[in-house]
Amino acid sequence: MPRLDGRTQSELPDDYRYLLSEEAMGEINLLTVMANNPDALQAYMRYGSALWEDCGLGAADVERVILAVARELDSAYEWHQHLPVARERGVAETELAAIAENRLDDLDDRRTAIVEYARAVATDDVDDAVFAAAADVLDDSTLVGVTLLATHYLATQRFLAALSIPIEADEAFVGWSVDG
Repeated sequence: MPRLDGRTQSELPDDYRYLLSEEAMGEINLLTVMANNPDALQAYMRYGSALWEDCGLGAADVERVILAVARELDSAYEWHQHLPVARERGVAETELAAIAENRLDDLDDRRTAIVEYARAVATDDVDDAVFAAAADVLDDSTLVGVTLLATHYLATQRFLAALSIPIEADEAFVGWSVDG
């Protein structure tokens, strides 16, 4: 049970209703709780969208970063939300299993560097070796984008945890095990 009640689309001021529309992400628990502050919800969604579009990674790598952070932080909510998106964006089952089980030897060098870097950002443990590996496969602009993307999902997990936001009531957690 979340610590705050969520708001429905119809409860929002007219100028903000689009934020909970099906064209956006719908009335998922994360967003309905954020909708208690429509200005902050709008900013959160704009920032997240900007990072997805402009971090310098392709769609599949964006999802690899998000899943790496989710798994590292044991964020069942974010894992549950992004696992199907990752599949839609072309992340192979073997890669999903590798991220879920921390078997990064199953990824190519570029993807390993990106996933290790995202995990280290999430746990505030970016050492010189992890940074150098990421810097070897990403230009400076993309490295900044990946750092911001990882910290965005770190902040999202902290928000979910602080307000005890559960996975949607009509859905069972997909689990950490991935057939791959």
